[in-house]
Amino acid sequence: MIPAPPRPGPAGRRYDRAVPERTIWVIFGPPGSGKGTQAEQLTSALGVPHVSTGDLLRTETESGTPLGAEVAPVLAAGELVPDDLMERVLERRLARPDAGRGAILDGYPRTLAQARSLDTRLASAGCRVPAVIVLDVDQDTLVERLLQRAGEQHRADDNRAAIAERMAEYHDRTAPVLDYYRARDVPVLEIDGTAGIDAVHERILRALASRALIAAR
Repeated sequence: MIPAPPRPGPAGRRYDRAVPERTIWVIFGPPGSGKGTQAEQLTSALGVPHVSTGDLLRTETESGTPLGAEVAPVLAAGELVPDDLMERVLERRLARPDAGRGAILDGYPRTLAQARSLDTRLASAGCRVPAVIVLDVDQDTLVERLLQRAGEQHRADDNRAAIAERMAEYHDRTAPVLDYYRARDVPVLEIDGTAGIDAVHERILRALASRALIAAR
């Protein structure tokens, strides 16, 4: 069950929200779309933390906790973390005080089964997903961004073929999840992510406001 920790105090640039407290926002975007950056931008706007499952799993592994000890060998083997283990790690993170009003999930849910499980757990805690944000960037732009990053970070494994494979995997995996949310009348906000960071951020805020999910002060 998703816990209900105490509310945190205000921080950063904030917007009034026309949704119930303790909401779990979800952001999607293919590799190179900048979803992590945009999730961080939204943190101050919505007053909730950015929870990246990749970062979360690495942090848990480094923590030396019993839960981290379960995660470590899975990551070391390069395998996908089982759903039940991922859910326990996520629940532990959402129990922290800074997630009192909710969180922005980045990297979860990845599959239809995870989306259904998340909804069940949120409903039992009186929470919900008010909207799903999807960053849309054309493949040519994504490839160029990733190749540039690979060059800067000296990552020889990030070549065009490998990037194309990751893109295909993302779309195949994500499409059913987005269809699931649409079928449940959850707004799926498709945002043009080809502009600069600030411009894309403003597009997201406008999209949220157009659905009466936030109202600028």
